[in-house]
Amino acid sequence: MNPRVWIKSRLADRALAPLRSELVDHIDHGSVLLEIGCGTGALMFHAASKISYGYGIDLDCDMINYAVKKCRQKNLANIEFACLDALTTDVSKYDIATSTLCLHELKEDSACAILETMINSADKVLIADYSEPNSFSGKVGIEMDEFISGHYRNFRKYRKNGWMPAYAKRVGARINNVTPSVIDGISIWELKKDMHKMSQA
Repeated sequence: MNPRVWIKSRLADRALAPLRSELVDHIDHGSVLLEIGCGTGALMFHAASKISYGYGIDLDCDMINYAVKKCRQKNLANIEFACLDALTTDVSKYDIATSTLCLHELKEDSACAILETMINSADKVLIADYSEPNSFSGKVGIEMDEFISGHYRNFRKYRKNGWMPAYAKRVGARINNVTPSVIDGISIWELKKDMHKMSQA
């Protein structure tokens, strides 16, 4: 198994299991779900019994291959995975679009372009990403993780600009709800297209 996939599936996915459960609580029964940056498919597998259909995409083909293999092992017919770039893919219409700890890794323009795609393709958008930690240990943990992961510069700009609310404002999205995760320093933002702003444009 690819070392990155092993770390993601054996360590990161287990650590983020509480967050996956929180996200599934925000997903309506029978929804058609799009996940951008799905990784090993952990969220899709958590949500499989609740959704009518799920489509996960990721740039990392090794992660997608792992997810596809696991999907076959579980004999799940209502979820699919593909190695695709959200910035260049024609995304269809979904009930819900979601992304977990992905947008902060990207340059601001790319992150906002993906967020705008999600807003335009779904009735509800759920973004689980970093927010201001409440504890010193939470802050240090996030700083260390981002430094080791190799996208610290993009994370610093994300933080400096004002976290996810700044990106939502830039793409003209309305924040309906913010739910702090039990994992310190992560929040779930529920976004929708701001029709009032569109009517004024």
